[in-house]
Amino acid sequence: MALYRTRAIVLKSINLSESDRLVTFLSENHGKVKCVAKGARKVKNRFWGSLEPMSQIHLIYFGKENQNLYRLNQADILESFQSVRDDFGKLYKGIYFIELIDSMILEGHQDKRIFNLLLQTLFALKQQAELDTLIRLFEIRLLSLSGYKPQIDHCVVCKTVSENGIFKFSFIQNGILCSNCSRRVATDIQFTTGTRNYIRKLMEVEIKSCGRIKIPRHQAEEIEKVTHRLVLSHLGREPKSYPFIKSMAQFI
Repeated sequence: MALYRTRAIVLKSINLSESDRLVTFLSENHGKVKCVAKGARKVKNRFWGSLEPMSQIHLIYFGKENQNLYRLNQADILESFQSVRDDFGKLYKGIYFIELIDSMILEGHQDKRIFNLLLQTLFALKQQAELDTLIRLFEIRLLSLSGYKPQIDHCVVCKTVSENGIFKFSFIQNGILCSNCSRRVATDIQFTTGTRNYIRKLMEVEIKSCGRIKIPRHQAEEIEKVTHRLVLSHLGREPKSYPFIKSMAQFI
């Protein structure tokens, strides 16, 4: 059996038996993997504290190549993100990020860019106070890295480039349509040039600096209609953690 060593982030940990846990990781080198943590539910166990969701760890696991379930050997904490878990205003945002990763990324899909996106986003979540922009950035970048990048530079049907005006967007077509094509193809929403420019900026800005972007409320609402509804269209459901984020926004 092969032994694997890699950095990883804990996505999910559930009870498997009276003494074991089933843990899902996003690893830097091997994509999403599932491991059985033997004895992890016992009061005294060698994995204590290292299998909490969002934790960044050094992971060692073993098993046959390309199997669906591996055996956890060792998990050493590199960053616990405990301050995120202790802040109720940040907790569900972190849960939302790892839920999207777990829902959208297939097991074994290897892409270090996705690992780095999640890790940098969790560090930004830990350090920043303004987090709505971070949510939109994570959504649009995860969609892009997963192969669902929306076409906002030209008409998705005829390729006509339009720099200014009102842009009509189709979730089925995953892009904007020009005025002519929108007469023949159904569109779902529309947004302004300013909104498109902010979406472009979210695709390019350093994650650690995104808290400095000040987006007007109207355009922030338009961006959410684009990015979050794209998430819904590709998942086919509302992520469980998102309603908590929306309800808590009223009190923060």
